[in-house]
Amino acid sequence: MDKYVERLTGFMRALGCMNDAANRMSDYFLVKLEETDSILTSLAIYHSSITDEFPAAYWHPELKACSREMFMDTVKSRFFEQQDMQRLPRPLKQKLLANFQDDLTEMTGTALLYTLITSPPVWYGSLRDEFVIDSQYGRYLIHFSCHD
Repeated sequence: MDKYVERLTGFMRALGCMNDAANRMSDYFLVKLEETDSILTSLAIYHSSITDEFPAAYWHPELKACSREMFMDTVKSRFFEQQDMQRLPRPLKQKLLANFQDDLTEMTGTALLYTLITSPPVWYGSLRDEFVIDSQYGRYLIHFSCHD
């Protein structure tokens, strides 16, 4: 696994655990997508790896351009979803977000961000937000979800 992907996934999974509750589990991760001729082809390979029962086209992926601010607003809301996380001191929350953003920028450089909208043919977590990052260093999928 890519050292950046490993480090950021560990960071995200730790924050996801901190947002778990008695009746809810959080799932936050980062995946480096296969290098192909298009983002949709890279996503098709990823979606095919989840289940072999349904073709990748059954996910109906749609990409919408996304600003870094919109992306970071979602990251912030996901990292501090639960009441205990919301109570963290503001400087600590800012430091966590800044570290995440710095590591992501180091990994991707200047990148295009997209919101990924799908209609999965299988259970894939409820209340999810997914983003695709397209950079000179590769393509990445960032996944945030929770489930009961």
